[in-house]
Amino acid sequence: MSGNPPDDAFLCVSRSLREKALQTGFPGEKLRVHYTGVSCLPHAQEVIERDRKLILFVGRLIETKGCEFVIRAMALLQQEDPLAHLEIIGDGPLRTELESLAKRLGVRVQFTCVQEPQVVRRSMMRARVLCNPSVTAEGFGMVFVEAQSVGTPVVSCKHSAIPEAVSHGETGLLCPERMPGALAEALLTYLKDDVFWEWTSQRSIVWVRENFDIAKQAVKLEHLYDECLHK
Repeated sequence: MSGNPPDDAFLCVSRSLREKALQTGFPGEKLRVHYTGVSCLPHAQEVIERDRKLILFVGRLIETKGCEFVIRAMALLQQEDPLAHLEIIGDGPLRTELESLAKRLGVRVQFTCVQEPQVVRRSMMRARVLCNPSVTAEGFGMVFVEAQSVGTPVVSCKHSAIPEAVSHGETGLLCPERMPGALAEALLTYLKDDVFWEWTSQRSIVWVRENFDIAKQAVKLEHLYDECLHK
């Protein structure tokens, strides 16, 4: 195709980013929200037993991902449930500092380096809850959608685009950021309340299929391209 490409639409991966784009001067009529999808096709039947005491964190070990706060929350949580334990998948410049913090607080935690996607998926299937309490703006946070797609509820923070990825009280619990006490309380709810966990787990799968199925999102994106090309 010759000439300049059409600029009839700007894609935003969340409503939160659309608002930021508006604030910087992008024309509102050209801003479209389009969520990135995940595969909702049936995977090979793999039976993985849930560890009802396992809390999982997946992400780069940098300040904005908030791993410090899940470690501090675990220190409080383990006072109520000594068998609760944490797995951290990821690496980054704060790893040594976070390992020292966990040791100082006496947190039961396993640090795991960056893993292949299939390994991460199995860990998500095994965990009781995913807890990624980021402390600044998230573009969208696909890790939340990936966890929910395998029926793993989420505990995180209520800001930026996270409430678009996680339905509070339905597929997860969202807390104020930088508040380990609130995180610990939410995590304890999932560890103690089997009925709530089961309902949330099932609702998480439906939520992803309804809103983030990659096949459906691809069709929506094709329609958007068609609109732009035919204007």
